[in-house]
Amino acid sequence: MKGFKRGIKRIAPRRLWIFLAVVYRRFQSVPYRLDMLAAPKKMRYYCPCCKLKFRRFTEGDFFEKPDFYNLNAFSHVRQDLKCPFCDSLPRHRILAHWCEKNKDLFKSKRILYFAPEKSMIIWLYNSFFDCTCADLDGETDLKLDIQNINLQDGSYDIVICNHVLEHVDDFRRAVDEVYRVLSPGGFFICSFPMDSGVDLVFEDPNVNTDEERKLKYGQSDHVRMFGKNSHLLLAESGFDVSIIYGADCPEDILPEIGPSKYDMNRLFICKKN
Repeated sequence: MKGFKRGIKRIAPRRLWIFLAVVYRRFQSVPYRLDMLAAPKKMRYYCPCCKLKFRRFTEGDFFEKPDFYNLNAFSHVRQDLKCPFCDSLPRHRILAHWCEKNKDLFKSKRILYFAPEKSMIIWLYNSFFDCTCADLDGETDLKLDIQNINLQDGSYDIVICNHVLEHVDDFRRAVDEVYRVLSPGGFFICSFPMDSGVDLVFEDPNVNTDEERKLKYGQSDHVRMFGKNSHLLLAESGFDVSIIYGADCPEDILPEIGPSKYDMNRLFICKKN
């Protein structure tokens, strides 16, 4: 199926591909839509990414990967936070909720999305907004290193980047690069793991093994942990930073801390001055 989808994507015009992707997802969602019709009063939860309602959200597989995750960070934290259709977590639903209320921001804009999540691509396509997907790995439109973006100044109006800056060697350089490729007045929308016990950021060059990184930063592929005032680091690059708090979002999207204690679920809307 993946090979078939890749083939269609290569030959279909971009707007046609988006339309086909929307139709395909609508077909996949039929069982959930039938359940919504059959028992509307039992639909307690809502996912603004895929715009479906559910009886319940599901649990992720974090506890099945003890070599990758620090399971202590997931203990005593609610786990049934995952959308059963599009796999969104609270941070994705918070972002989609904000985007839905600010759709005018996306109209006729050039959007660059680093390491795109399926749930947010579904929201963009359902809203018929196109975007350029970028990553170092995987099947994306562009192969780009966020620390050295091989694009001209002012190439995009919006850059989205969730849970990427904790992975890169030099996050300050990455933020500076995003600022550079944004047009004047453009927006950088981002999030990352945050520990309430850290002020700005904690990183230690002596932490250099998978096991040490897992214990110190929550995952074996993280190289730092951001803190409760980390929005100030984004402002250092020249951004005017606003914070989206999960507590300000509707309860039915479950915008709470989780699935780990480092998922404080704050998102940052950074405007280029």
